[in-house]
Amino acid sequence: MKKIYFFLLIICASIAGLSAQQEKTPDYTSIKFRSYLKEYKKEKPSIEELNIDKEMVSNIVRLLGKSFYSLEERKEITEKVWLAFTNPKKFDFVHKDYAIRSLPNWSKPNFQGKIVLEPNPYLKDWTKADTSLDYFKIAIHRILTHEGLMGYGEDAQNTRKSAKKLKYAKGFQFRPVYTRDWTNSYLQTLVPQAGVKGTTLLVTEGNYQFMIVEAKKQQELLQLFKKMKWSFITP
Repeated sequence: MKKIYFFLLIICASIAGLSAQQEKTPDYTSIKFRSYLKEYKKEKPSIEELNIDKEMVSNIVRLLGKSFYSLEERKEITEKVWLAFTNPKKFDFVHKDYAIRSLPNWSKPNFQGKIVLEPNPYLKDWTKADTSLDYFKIAIHRILTHEGLMGYGEDAQNTRKSAKKLKYAKGFQFRPVYTRDWTNSYLQTLVPQAGVKGTTLLVTEGNYQFMIVEAKKQQELLQLFKKMKWSFITP
């Protein structure tokens, strides 16, 4: 009996360790923060000029994440997206660890072996964005990608890496990337597997941002993204 109890303790400790690694707090002693912007925008993104509200964000999170996140967890994700959009400066301050972890490859050293990061990543993106809508697309995509509900790939290798993190892609078979592959051709290999699960793979036009949604909820999701002037192509 004692052996069984000890064995269970080891398993629990291992699971806890894995969870800690997945959501580890950045080690700020190894990170150098530097902004290459002369100044940030003073004004906040304009909600009034967009046909977007918090309920729309909540519905997108529900359609993509209901099978994986509880109601409270979905509310938390929605609040993060909304704060990141309405007040990027405050978001970078209140959710500093999260803002950093949501950056692609945030823990990867540069060619000098150093980790150099923008101290206000969402405020930086808002400063560089041409319009409030452009920034909103960046913010919601980055957060939902961090939560495993969206993905992105500028080439086949990165597409494979990002797709493997999608919640709906759990159990998928990911073949190796061939030299002739590109983003869309690799995504095509996932379409049949998504169909078997009763889901659909959606790909945004031009940017190769992608997501998987239940087939019966596809049209509802497309209508929501249409409000953001996001169009889709067939992978």
